[in-house]
Amino acid sequence: MKIAYFWLTSQGKKIVEKIQENLGGKIESKQNFKTSVQEDFKNYDALVFVMATGIVIRVIADLLIAKHKDPAVIVLDQQGKFVISLLSGHLGGANALACQIAEILNALPVITTATDIENIIAFDIFAKNNNLIIENLENLKYISSAMLEYQKITVYSDFLLQEFDNIIIKNNLPAQVIISDKILEFQAYSEKMLILRPKSLVIGIGCKKNISFENLESCVLELLELKKLSILSVAKIASIKLKQYEPAILKLCETYHLELEIIPDEKIRACKAKFETSEFVEKITGLPSVAEACSYLGSDCGEVLTGKIKFSGITLAICRKKLDKLYFKK
Repeated sequence: MKIAYFWLTSQGKKIVEKIQENLGGKIESKQNFKTSVQEDFKNYDALVFVMATGIVIRVIADLLIAKHKDPAVIVLDQQGKFVISLLSGHLGGANALACQIAEILNALPVITTATDIENIIAFDIFAKNNNLIIENLENLKYISSAMLEYQKITVYSDFLLQEFDNIIIKNNLPAQVIISDKILEFQAYSEKMLILRPKSLVIGIGCKKNISFENLESCVLELLELKKLSILSVAKIASIKLKQYEPAILKLCETYHLELEIIPDEKIRACKAKFETSEFVEKITGLPSVAEACSYLGSDCGEVLTGKIKFSGITLAICRKKLDKLYFKK
């Protein structure tokens, strides 16, 4: 976690220096305070202030974007007695960071998030801990509200899920929470349903040199729609060494924040799984298979969801990684 520290007095500086010794990060000068906050708000994971809460609220007010994008903001008093989690308590990690800092200073963490106070499950923390993407964050409030009323929550999951108090695991719809990489039938959804997307899919790509990004993107989205799979569940793109600098592939990964894994040629040749081969592809690349083999090996030999799907100048294949069991933690 990249942390920036702000202080206004010599006593405040001593406090941030002690925290920085333990957690690392950058201590800002008190000169150009407002400008530094504006820059760091965009570029750091957490901002820690030793000053009055009112000052902090006024300086960050115009910088706020959304709860899933804003950095963690922590405020401490002049004597370092209280550590306040002010912003992005769950997704931004402010609550956890406040507790860390409080332990360093032997101070009192001030946490106001209702689920933390009541010591119940928060599904945004569950998503973060299990590398799940929240598709409709606006619906989180309905689930959190129900949990705070100690109501039972029904969860449909395509992946192994820990049994837990007040959680009813269903194998059919409707449910209040869906954990799936599949686009399920619209009729099965309700207005208050929370949808969590696991990072489970690997797309193997083979393509002609200098294919356009627009063409590649269109083919990928078309295939996902055809197979009723969510783009939010794509974990990585996999291809061969010959394509490691292919502009369209690189732009696809940048646009959708995807990892690019280059599968070594020797690993493809050594793979004993049966893939559809192509004399033309082998002539160009020296390999019997590109898209299928890359998808399969990139998913750690996971579940094959498609064979080789051909488009004009592009070949795609999708596999599903085997995910670890999903766990709830209070």
